[in-house]
Amino acid sequence: MSDFLSHESLYQGARKFAHTAMDAHARNDRDVFLLHAGVSIERLAKSALSKQSPFLLIEMKGKEDTLLHLAGVQEAPKVRTVGAAQALARLRVMNVLPKQDTGLDELIELRNGIAHLDADADESFDGLSVFVRATTALLRYLGKEREEYWDDWIGIIEITESDALEYVAKEVARRIEGARYHLSERLKYLPQKAVSVIYEHAEAGDPDVARHGLIARCGLYSLRSPKGCPACHCTGHLVFNLPNIGSGPLEGSDLRFFYCPLCSFTASGDDELAACGIGPNEIFLNGQGESIPLNSSMFKEYVDLGMADVEEVEAAVEFANQWARRTTA
Repeated sequence: MSDFLSHESLYQGARKFAHTAMDAHARNDRDVFLLHAGVSIERLAKSALSKQSPFLLIEMKGKEDTLLHLAGVQEAPKVRTVGAAQALARLRVMNVLPKQDTGLDELIELRNGIAHLDADADESFDGLSVFVRATTALLRYLGKEREEYWDDWIGIIEITESDALEYVAKEVARRIEGARYHLSERLKYLPQKAVSVIYEHAEAGDPDVARHGLIARCGLYSLRSPKGCPACHCTGHLVFNLPNIGSGPLEGSDLRFFYCPLCSFTASGDDELAACGIGPNEIFLNGQGESIPLNSSMFKEYVDLGMADVEEVEAAVEFANQWARRTTA
């Protein structure tokens, strides 16, 4: 395979355009920023695909020149790879990027529009936050350090991330207060003994369904862990929906979310969970709230019943544990 299609070469190309994009942003050159940011995201996305398998770079139409080139059969006069939109779509299937991200889609559309002289950018569009968020997700998958990637730009990157997280934190804080208020309204006329019973029943949950551990329902496999609710302090559920096995998570849904059976507070996605004090590496927790690795033996009952096969189980276990490892740093 040609070196320029290796994930390291694509990574270096993405890094180069990321720096020129930031330089343009500092000079308030919006068009150049959007153009170079889009190119950087495209190359970094292709680097992630190439790391998984160079064959994921192949455009599924036209001649087979690129396939033969990547397979080392013969050199192609011109190698055609997937476009930015298709690269992002494949990474979404791989759960590297969120299933839905209108901001990222808009960034790529604006990049294409500027390149073809028909851009129509909304001045309210926060391209920098979108660019930083997508880059962070891709760097995490590639196992690359942000400081090395951004170099002298790391300061503005961290400020951009903190601004975005501050907004999310405020929204989550409002929802926490809302959940507390609605719960207090429901319970304020009840005697304390009745309130205690309600808490106990909420934490006990449905007697026919396991409260925590590995749970399979309607083809969806989830890891459910005990976690204190930030709103009412009842023991809620931190859920991680496993891809690569069974029916998988619903299109557009977050893999990780929290919900409380008592006050109905919910939070989904890494940013909202972080605002609740739940780290990105918290995938599966024991009764003491400690992170523990997933292993294939947990699926034995489902395999024995024919509900899952060994290959699916191994893929799901590897995905969950890889997620935890790459978010621990």
